[in-house]
Amino acid sequence: MKKHKKSICIVALFLSSCDGGEWDTSLYVQRIPSSNKVIYEYDAWGGRDSHQFGIVIMDSTEDFEVNKVRNLPISYFTEVPNSSRIHAISLQKADDDSTSLNPIEKHEVRISDIHLEIDNYKQYSGYSDAGCGLNEYQFQTFKETKDSLYLFGLQKIFGVNLEGKENVGFQKGNIKLITDSNGKLMRLEIKELFKGKANKHKYKKGTAEVIERKESSPVVCLRIYYFKPLKTIYLSEFTDYGIFKPIINNTMPNQAHE
Repeated sequence: MKKHKKSICIVALFLSSCDGGEWDTSLYVQRIPSSNKVIYEYDAWGGRDSHQFGIVIMDSTEDFEVNKVRNLPISYFTEVPNSSRIHAISLQKADDDSTSLNPIEKHEVRISDIHLEIDNYKQYSGYSDAGCGLNEYQFQTFKETKDSLYLFGLQKIFGVNLEGKENVGFQKGNIKLITDSNGKLMRLEIKELFKGKANKHKYKKGTAEVIERKESSPVVCLRIYYFKPLKTIYLSEFTDYGIFKPIINNTMPNQAHE
């Protein structure tokens, strides 16, 4: 692992907006092994409360400009992106409780040499036993492999998904690092897809009384995890692949992790 180098983390970039003003943009990037393409995740606010956000794939030599990028309908990467193939899922909010474990639509996109496959699903946003929503934990140490990130010494803040677990591993691709201005890790934000059957329930408005329950019903949704380090960890201790990292000094991440 590389030693930490002090640098200014430009999480808020100011880019030109459509009304001639500026975009206040949070910008994160992950590199694709053996490729000149990179994946950006961004969230931008402009004049007159204009708001744009999404995921884009671009050439690493191109400048990121909010007004010119083309968003891809990606909610979750099902595998670590590589230079020939990227498989992802797009989640759309269901109008009712009727969701399916099968994709409602599939489409393919060619981006240079990369074959992008996207499966569209309806996302259940009601209450269920699937554990979707936010869970927050602390961790002692981590280990990164080519495909996964492992966290050790878990301590619960809130949430039930990892009840009783001291260690956990996640597939890379949907991991984001939140740091301070010196590159010190504040927390990991990790998405985990749930696609299976769970008990759904509805509450009486303003109460904890369950008024409707569906047993073993299809649910597709995202579990969100925040992991806060108990020890000091820096951005440079992670590779650039399968992990979204904030832009440092308005430059791309290290290319030494090939």
